[in-house]
Amino acid sequence: MPKELADLAPQLLQKERATATFKTEACVDLVLGSKAWQARMDELRSLIEAHPVLSDRDMMYRNHKERYEVALAKSHAFVSFLEDHNITTPDEQQFVYYQLGEPLPIDVHRSMFIPTLETQMDDEQRAYWLPLARKAKILGAYAQTELGHGSNVQGIETTAIYDATTQEFVLHSPTLTSRKWWPGGLGKTANHAIVHARLHLGGKDRGVQAFLVPLRDMQTHAPLAGVSIGDIGPKIGFQSVDNGYCAFDHVRIPRRHMLMRFAKVLPNGDFVKPPTDKLVYFTMVRVRVFISYVCYRYMAFVVTIATRFSAARLQGYARGSKTDEVPVLAYENQQLTLFPLIGLSYAAMFTSRRLTSIYDSMVSALGGPMDAHKLDMLNQLHATSSGLKALLTTEVGNGMERARRACGGHGFSASSNIPHLMQEFIGACTYEGTFDVLVQQHGASLLKRLHKPTPSSSSSMDLFAYMRVDASSPCDAMTPEMLLEPSTLLRAFQVRALKTLLVADRHKASMHCISRASMGHAESVILQCFYDGVVAIHDTALRHAMRQLWQLYALWRMSEHLGEFRMDDYLSATQATWVTDGLLSLLPQLRPNAIALVDGFGLTDFELNSAIGRYDGDIYRALVARAAKEPLNQTDVVDGYHKYLQPILASKL
Repeated sequence: MPKELADLAPQLLQKERATATFKTEACVDLVLGSKAWQARMDELRSLIEAHPVLSDRDMMYRNHKERYEVALAKSHAFVSFLEDHNITTPDEQQFVYYQLGEPLPIDVHRSMFIPTLETQMDDEQRAYWLPLARKAKILGAYAQTELGHGSNVQGIETTAIYDATTQEFVLHSPTLTSRKWWPGGLGKTANHAIVHARLHLGGKDRGVQAFLVPLRDMQTHAPLAGVSIGDIGPKIGFQSVDNGYCAFDHVRIPRRHMLMRFAKVLPNGDFVKPPTDKLVYFTMVRVRVFISYVCYRYMAFVVTIATRFSAARLQGYARGSKTDEVPVLAYENQQLTLFPLIGLSYAAMFTSRRLTSIYDSMVSALGGPMDAHKLDMLNQLHATSSGLKALLTTEVGNGMERARRACGGHGFSASSNIPHLMQEFIGACTYEGTFDVLVQQHGASLLKRLHKPTPSSSSSMDLFAYMRVDASSPCDAMTPEMLLEPSTLLRAFQVRALKTLLVADRHKASMHCISRASMGHAESVILQCFYDGVVAIHDTALRHAMRQLWQLYALWRMSEHLGEFRMDDYLSATQATWVTDGLLSLLPQLRPNAIALVDGFGLTDFELNSAIGRYDGDIYRALVARAAKEPLNQTDVVDGYHKYLQPILASKL
């Protein structure tokens, strides 16, 4: 007698898992780190799963107000949890935060407010304010974006006029559109904010600077005089966060509330310029670097759910059979949808690690004087992180939707957790810079560098090395196998990046051409970071499988923009056909490792919170159990039946 589908699904997933050519444990070690750290994560996760507040996963049943109130309770429980268990290291604190399943109202306090105090305040300011912020004695927001201006920071309208007679700045919102709009935690949670405003000294505009501004009374939490503040309302995602607005009516703050590590205003009103204007945006650079990790994490979550579901889900019959159903993962189109997204996840992971390493080095360098080398590091990271943020958020956002569709109707259900993950991620495509703005910033920097090249560098800081590649000769691959060689693929992406930049240089007024140059450079950086990560893998079997994934990812990206690789016949017509041929030939080679590669992310069922992405493959019973929790199903007769449905049934239509 045939097995029931409910019983067969777990066996199908286990069957796929058993075909792996490498030990999943080796991949988990690569992703998560040492055994000691993994054991610590397991210990902390067990405590969270047993916690009555932090373990809550019922956000799908709540509206904005309810989710915010629960998130406040989680915020309190989170801080108490850290204190109770003496969790003081940033890595452990961040791990605990990630287990909560949704962002909290104190997210920006942790991710932007405190880091800005660390990097933008002078020693005296840090000594006073940082302990208060780290111990949550004050709660902060990062108020840069305004109703009328977001990515264009130079368009900010809020003013800070210095009054030398009182040694105070007067913060003011002169127009309707100058009110701060969107900052997370600003609406109802924060009692302080880092406010970006145009500094006016003696009638002269000194550009946008950062100020620490009290917002609410520290005893009553009521808004201070001159401060109009509130929540902007429901959004696609981040319903647990009070994204807010704030307007200032001639609010006075002390001179020392300007963040003065770099730019300074002396008591007499004299202005000390910073070494570079980009330093005031250092927090934005940090966030853009961090977003590369967010891209990895969310893509890994969704592709793990979709790949496991595809292995456990039978749909359709094998060719020539009317009885033998096949797993969805057996279909070539399903593989062509999901396998590149697995590659995208690892590509974002390795890229995030490289960017974070560069950022950390730069933070360390800020301790001394800003020489030409340090400024060049900052310029490289500012430009490249802008382009990578634009590309990765776009590709991950699109990839999540493709993965959702690959799950059919069950991907549309909140029980899959894919809709929730998409809602929480998709804002990354616009916050901290929209695509069109970021690629223009990135492209402009690339064009400037093209005409004023800097000496070559062998360090990991050299993100513009592709500008020195010889793009005059065509691809020398003589066979399809030669095209798959790492040196061939890496050079192809460098040449494509340089050629698109040269086109942009000829058409400086074309946003489209500049956008393509930005994307070309970003993809070249990602591919190099991914490859460097692969060759550093010690486990031979894992390195071989990951190399195949890298090749597939490279060919996928190449096939998506094949015309740019054909420019000036860099790839011949014959070589172009090898791209598709190679991509399709790698699918069956990666199929045995598909489940092992997503298992390798080390994500637990508690983290995934998905009925269809369970490790054991028991998807159908999990879906039925989730449906039983639906509030509408807690009564057999819906509350509105007698008031609404019964009269309809009794009507004489």
